[in-house]
Amino acid sequence: MTDVRDLIDYDSPHNYAELLARAGSVRDTARCTLCGLQSDPLPPHRLSLIKYRQSGSDKGSSRLYCEIHLAEWRDDARAARRPGRRTVEPPAHQICPTCFMQMPLTGGCANCE
Repeated sequence: MTDVRDLIDYDSPHNYAELLARAGSVRDTARCTLCGLQSDPLPPHRLSLIKYRQSGSDKGSSRLYCEIHLAEWRDDARAARRPGRRTVEPPAHQICPTCFMQMPLTGGCANCE
């Protein structure tokens, strides 16, 4: 039996039923990782598997997503790719030339004034 994580690349959704068939494994039902154990089990064809990088693991980690959570994942991924949305540069702090303390962003050294 093959680990399904060996069959896929990172950070892209794959149909779980197709992966199970390629790995030579059979599973009747599974649960969405985000829905949790209290949710109803779903057939594998209604789930998607995404492999993530994980430090200390060559194979990474994987999560199963139902259709609802997969749509949310796609919306989050699209938002992360928009220009100007990645990170905001923190404001540059200045050091007082007299006492070498960090000055507040409003300007003027509170220690020397």
